[in-house]
Amino acid sequence: MLTKFDDYLTHQTPETFAHVNTSDRNFYDRYYFGCHDLSGNTFLVFAMGAYPNIGVIDAFATCVHKHDTQYVVRASRALGSDRSQSVVGPLGVEVLDGLRKLRVWCEPNEWDLDFDLTFEAVTTPFEEPHFNRRSGNRAVMDYTRYTQSGRWSGTLNAGGTAQEVTQDGWWGARDHSWGIRPVGDREPASAPDLSGSRGFYWNWSPMQFEDRSALMYTVSEHHDGARWHEAAVLIKPDDAGGEQTPLRVVKHDWRLKKGTRIYDGGTAVLATPDGSELTVELEPVTLLHMAGAGYSYMGDFWRHGQYRGELVVEGETWDITNQEFVAKLAGQNQTVCRVTANGRSGYGIFEMIIFGLYEPYGFHSLTDVAT
Repeated sequence: MLTKFDDYLTHQTPETFAHVNTSDRNFYDRYYFGCHDLSGNTFLVFAMGAYPNIGVIDAFATCVHKHDTQYVVRASRALGSDRSQSVVGPLGVEVLDGLRKLRVWCEPNEWDLDFDLTFEAVTTPFEEPHFNRRSGNRAVMDYTRYTQSGRWSGTLNAGGTAQEVTQDGWWGARDHSWGIRPVGDREPASAPDLSGSRGFYWNWSPMQFEDRSALMYTVSEHHDGARWHEAAVLIKPDDAGGEQTPLRVVKHDWRLKKGTRIYDGGTAVLATPDGSELTVELEPVTLLHMAGAGYSYMGDFWRHGQYRGELVVEGETWDITNQEFVAKLAGQNQTVCRVTANGRSGYGIFEMIIFGLYEPYGFHSLTDVAT
């Protein structure tokens, strides 16, 4: 089937754009955006993903406001063959200037979260090393992602509080990734992979500083701490040439909240090309739980790439001072942090996931938590 994209000189396969180059059901193409103020009062995350071989496009917005309430709006619809329409119910993305400026929005709704925001890049995007990971003989990760720091403008309403968003006080980052990774409904059981890792450890953190330079850090490790993916880079702002300086990840020493696997600050040591060390310290400001927005949690059934119907829109409002409820949100989380790096200060978004065993931090069973 022909779509609007087929009128561009951008084909990569002999097929039309309605068809991707693999029949793997887990092929996806996805935006992520993080937006926060510098006071720590508000942290918003927005994402949208298309899953051509499942026939679904979905999106979510989730926002922590005043450290006591988290709002979630999510939507899913049948994708069809035309991926030129990046709108799902009240949620939408518009590329205003490729790799430079994008608009995201959430129309007013019953869950008291709406916004119309524009992201403008302050650095060139950083293409992370390609992700390749197998379970037995099967590729479960085979994808590309780029990450970019920027600043925000527009309007945001959370819980009845309308806020003007301006670039001097609202920073953040975005990424765009595509390829193969687990999405959608759980697949039927297959023979166990007896040779693979028994845990999944993940860090991802885009940071930026007052002068608009950026620092990108990401690490993925097996249960024993053996590293299977890493990247770190210093990026000068566009108006200073945009040079990217690769760094080496020497070590990380992150704290976790007692009784949980939730990130609570710490340091990473990076090495510059000349061998000198760069110590990066992160201090948590605002925690956001990614559960309920496609990252499943206890009792939740909404997952990325899961067919829900022709169009379904849902939402939730959480009291995140209720610790009994928060305990059900275990899993992926993101934290806005103050950043100090060899005397320079800034802010960043830190994402952590620890599933299964992770021996370097003392998790020798599936249920171990920080002590």
